[in-house]
Amino acid sequence: MKALQISRYGDPLDVLELVELPEPDPAGREEALLEVLYSPINPYDLNTVRGRVMRPQLPASLGTEGLARVLETGEGVTRVQPGDLVFVPGGSPTWVERLVVSADKLLPLPAWIDLQQLSMAAVNPPTAALLLDNFVALKPGDWIVQNAGNSSVATSVIAIAKARGYRTVNIVRRPEVIPAVEALGADVVLEDGDDLAAKVAEATGNAPIRLGLDGVGGASLASVSKLVEFGGMVVVYSAMSGEPGLANPMDVIFRDVTIRGFFLGHPHIRETLAAGLREGLQLIAEGKLRSPIGGTYSLADYREAVAASGKGTKILFKMPAADSGLRVAAD
Repeated sequence: MKALQISRYGDPLDVLELVELPEPDPAGREEALLEVLYSPINPYDLNTVRGRVMRPQLPASLGTEGLARVLETGEGVTRVQPGDLVFVPGGSPTWVERLVVSADKLLPLPAWIDLQQLSMAAVNPPTAALLLDNFVALKPGDWIVQNAGNSSVATSVIAIAKARGYRTVNIVRRPEVIPAVEALGADVVLEDGDDLAAKVAEATGNAPIRLGLDGVGGASLASVSKLVEFGGMVVVYSAMSGEPGLANPMDVIFRDVTIRGFFLGHPHIRETLAAGLREGLQLIAEGKLRSPIGGTYSLADYREAVAASGKGTKILFKMPAADSGLRVAAD
């Protein structure tokens, strides 16, 4: 079976390799054999390849999020059965055609939701929900501000905030994406620039903004921290620019702005994941949360897929199983 691996860290276009791996062993006790259907390319995946975040033992199979179908279950498994759709559990590679996992956290997913959207539901929607839940006690009518306004996390923030009655200011770097972000339900969408603070004040009627979300890093962190009120908070959840976040000491010292970090993989965060996941699934089912998809690619076309990623839409790896019915494992 095919998989994407790395044997060294570096530029994804240089170090990613399409490899042929042995078929996984049959599912053992309390295990399930899965065939992956779709798996998105997330910024975290590419930063792993570059060696900027977690460094798995090499050679390493890759991918952190994916939708799969259960092929076979081992003795003692009652939570799922062959044919069920499930998320690939965290910590297991997803840029691989098949794998065996522990079945203790698998739960069947609704098969009538768009499978491509479903494949992106395990990371970004819960991230958005927990960013809105865990740092500031927001209430309907409150404003939040976020950069990377056309990113997948921001898309989820917009949908969840709208459903809860919060209002969003969304900062983008390219004016041509503004209509698409507005169409998602964003209240305010503005291009970043030197006059950003004045434009935000005008658009919100000088309303206080209690929470800022930074997914870019670099100078953009300082821009967001300037927009929150005295005593407000900025939460950093990504660094798409690849640059260290710049904090303005004047905001931290004299305006009492707090800067915090967020990582979905922290154990204390993952314990609260279920509620955010349910909220995201409900909005996807209702058609209120959709991540724009820029294309689907086979594992063999990984170079084209990587080159197309990071441009404001999601890129998915589509496995052969996505075009087939249930493949029953051999006895």
